[in-house]
Amino acid sequence: MTDQNIKTALGEDGVLLARIDMPGRSMNVFSLEMMDSLERLLDRVESDERIVAVVLASGKDSFLVGADLSMIRMFTERARTDTHDQLVDLCGRLGRLFRRLERSAKPFVAAVDGLALGGGLELCLASHARVLSDRKRVALGLPEIKLGLLPGAGGTQRLPRLIGVRRGLDMLLRGEPVRAGAALACGLADEIVPADQLIDRARAKALGMDGGKPRHLTGAFYDTDDEEIRPGDAGAHERIARALALDDALLERYPAYRAIMDCVIQGWAMPIDLALDNEMDVFVRLIQDPVAGNMVRALFLDRQRSLKSLDIPLEVPPEAGGVPVGTCGPDEAGLAAGCAAGVWAAPRGPYGQAVEILWDGDPQARVAALIAARSLRPDAVLVTPGRDLVLAALARAAQAAQARGLPPEYGVALRAQEAAEAGRVTDEALLDSAAVVAGIMPAWTGGPFAFLQRVGRAECERRAEAAGLSAGDRPRAAADCP
Repeated sequence: MTDQNIKTALGEDGVLLARIDMPGRSMNVFSLEMMDSLERLLDRVESDERIVAVVLASGKDSFLVGADLSMIRMFTERARTDTHDQLVDLCGRLGRLFRRLERSAKPFVAAVDGLALGGGLELCLASHARVLSDRKRVALGLPEIKLGLLPGAGGTQRLPRLIGVRRGLDMLLRGEPVRAGAALACGLADEIVPADQLIDRARAKALGMDGGKPRHLTGAFYDTDDEEIRPGDAGAHERIARALALDDALLERYPAYRAIMDCVIQGWAMPIDLALDNEMDVFVRLIQDPVAGNMVRALFLDRQRSLKSLDIPLEVPPEAGGVPVGTCGPDEAGLAAGCAAGVWAAPRGPYGQAVEILWDGDPQARVAALIAARSLRPDAVLVTPGRDLVLAALARAAQAAQARGLPPEYGVALRAQEAAEAGRVTDEALLDSAAVVAGIMPAWTGGPFAFLQRVGRAECERRAEAAGLSAGDRPRAAADCP
């Protein structure tokens, strides 16, 4: 079989080596085309009698790292208009493919030599065994909670069944990956082997298995040392939140936490197929929630789009090397008036670090600023023509609002609107993303403009006036910085 995304080779022992290697990408992701490729692979495995088992591997340094940007964007857009059943059919395709793989009578073994995140780990969980290399780059995780989502292709069901409720919920609700050693210790991995032996050991593992029969479907189990986190009654949400130190505000503002708990609690007593269907129902309700849409746009779609601004021409003009660029941290000191460009770096927060690039219109200054900003390896970028620091002004507005007992989002939204009216904002969505990554706006809001659209300017002004917040703290020019 010839496929652009999955290269296959059938060995004399009957084991099919399937390497995921999407052309033109540095990492493998699940896209609509990738799902087509997986479906074709399953068709071949089921129909070809020569194939007795499959080893899933990667042709890149990572295994598979989640969902394609354009597919996630399409899901969030369709969530605004489609019915629940339509969204189940659309968003549930990957989960249905994984269930088909899982039910195969021919063993599938995942050979992981890099990152397996999101849908990549869910693919591993649906496989009948997981063999990891001993490289330091190997990490497995389900980071969807950080985007306000839940793993909707079986992750909330297979992970707790495989490693226990306590550990499973901890991974699901924190979104942090685990390294190979920790994965082996908790039962997420079956073996760790030298990297140069990975494929051979995975092949031997596949040949030694008695058909499919993944062990995590033979029955779920509770953690013996954490009875209080055990699902099964009306108080389970509160016990889980207490055990994992999740505060009330987090659960109130971010619906993904309760949604993940619902999947685990409700699915625990269900047969796996019903539990997977329930997970998809919960997933669909979640992506229809405005908070999930806000977070996906700010922390994923627009954040990735902002990073494209760091693209630098292959041939950097030699003049750019002589352009003075001022760089500074949160206090803004360092953006001297004589600089043709500047880079302001926000404090590093839970979503990384945002930077704002200032330039005066000179193409050489822009290139020089991009070079300086790229050296910081930021997680979000805002490019602002002119000499006015917009993000820094929003940070001051947040501090001023908090000092008067006003939730910062109201003050920040008003300052952002003023900056837009003054022509300082060229892309509202990118400002939203940078403000969230910088920690200036809470992630649930989606950023100042998303918040303003939902709440309304009149309500923001009313709340600000009631708190005694003045119209000060407007963006100021870099020349006024100390």
